Amino acid sequence: MNHRRTGAVGAVGALGVLLLAACTGGAGSSGSNNSQVNTNATLTVAWAEQLATLNPATTGARDVGPIDVNIFDTLVWLDKNNKVTPDLATKWTVSSDGLKYDFDLRSGVKFHDGTPFDAKAVVANIDYITNANTASATSLTLLGPCTKAVELAQYKVELQCTKPYGPLLAQLGEPYLSIQSPTAITKYGKDLGNHPTGTGPFKFESYVPNQKLVLTRNPDYQWAPPAVGQNGPSRIAKLVFDIVTDAQARVSEYQSGQAQFMQETPGDFFKKLGSDPSNQAVTFPISGMGVFLPINASTFPTNDVAVRQALLYSVDKKKVIKATDGGAYQVLDTPLAGSMVGYDKSVGDMYSYDPSKAASLLTGAGWSKTNGTWMKDGKKLTIRLTAPSDVSGYPLMVQAIQAQLKDAGMDAVVDLQSTNAWLDDASKKGSTMSMTPSQYVGVDPDALSVWFLPDQYLNWSHYVNSDLTNLLMQGRTQLSDADRTATYKKVQQLILQQALMFPLHENSDLVVMSSKLKGVSYSGGGFEYFYPASLEG
Repeated sequence: MNHRRTGAVGAVGALGVLLLAACTGGAGSSGSNNSQVNTNATLTVAWAEQLATLNPATTGARDVGPIDVNIFDTLVWLDKNNKVTPDLATKWTVSSDGLKYDFDLRSGVKFHDGTPFDAKAVVANIDYITNANTASATSLTLLGPCTKAVELAQYKVELQCTKPYGPLLAQLGEPYLSIQSPTAITKYGKDLGNHPTGTGPFKFESYVPNQKLVLTRNPDYQWAPPAVGQNGPSRIAKLVFDIVTDAQARVSEYQSGQAQFMQETPGDFFKKLGSDPSNQAVTFPISGMGVFLPINASTFPTNDVAVRQALLYSVDKKKVIKATDGGAYQVLDTPLAGSMVGYDKSVGDMYSYDPSKAASLLTGAGWSKTNGTWMKDGKKLTIRLTAPSDVSGYPLMVQAIQAQLKDAGMDAVVDLQSTNAWLDDASKKGSTMSMTPSQYVGVDPDALSVWFLPDQYLNWSHYVNSDLTNLLMQGRTQLSDADRTATYKKVQQLILQQALMFPLHENSDLVVMSSKLKGVSYSGGGFEYFYPASLEG
């Protein structure tokens, strides 16, 4: 699940992290005068989230992804539009039945510990991820049914699937499927997360838990993804992540000059600091499902589709975004965010803010107002809005929605909970949760399966429909983007017709950085990438 910085893409153990987590392209020009670039520069980043582990195979945290993408490489590189391009694999072929993926691998690549990269290393990584003792999180989910790797030659490897799996290529580009040193996997075992060893542009130097992570330039780096547009060692000598979870403290660190890059900037400060020419305020887009509220279709009163549809007509999204984040985010009306295969803006034309339409729907479904509150069969139309109390923005979000639902005559109540209690409440059968905020980070429309297939932990709408299930399973096995786009358009239409979720706004990281920092980019999915960056002065 990916809340505030918890984008979810993985197994249940990682969901709480992914759900909670949040770059226009190439923030800052990369064309700065080379004479001004400080090639010995230390770039300090004010980072918002704690890091439980840096092991890509066992994390599901949205905010570990941007760190791992700078330490590790992946078989393929996702560009900003989620296009699959070469990385450690130079080319690939897919069998006609969709069950075998053959990859030609780059030669001459070495891990930070000197171990050579080859087909054996890829096999060791797949074996490690699929080993039950590893307790893999997101990485295992991203592999889907493609869990066996076979060495065909020193630099040729085959991934084998038990059934066709359309999302595989794109998901191989996510940092959670980073390729780790097989020597490190064996040497460090359970402690691998404290010794991340990849082939990427930066090497792990040190980590003080919940305080500071230090990475240094990999001087041997000569195998950058071609799509990045540069090669050779980074122009940043040292990359320091100062972990500052308090938003005001993060702003203070940036304003004092201690950091040159600030993640998760509060909306009001994003606008204010962005008006100063010494700063750059940049929106780093995060692909997936945006920020949304699943609606429980199994429990009164939201088991009535008319009530669910009335909810979507009763809330002015712009007012909620203004109250929660100072209006810094763009409204989202579709289940999939832009840049995703299957995204279709027209799907979101079904609802707009229209309280009179909501009232008409409720009246037609047998509801009537008593003392200004909607009633039916002696029961109030009570909407229970839950949210984790410790996730920035979510309490304000549900309170803003509560106010609008009350104006619409609904008995809206807010229940703030600890994160664990919130997860248990939303996921359990018979939950009385009506709506709750979440977000989900993904690079493939199969992300919708995690929320709307009946056997999924995150099916918080608690809705089962054979047509929807069949469409989701169909999209998962299709290999053509055109076929998948047509399928996922139907999926989104059905989700919105049944009002199973309330899309709210695009997911993105509001970043403020020094005007002297150039070239910061991101990989597909929205993971900050500092390799192309340079710092002037």
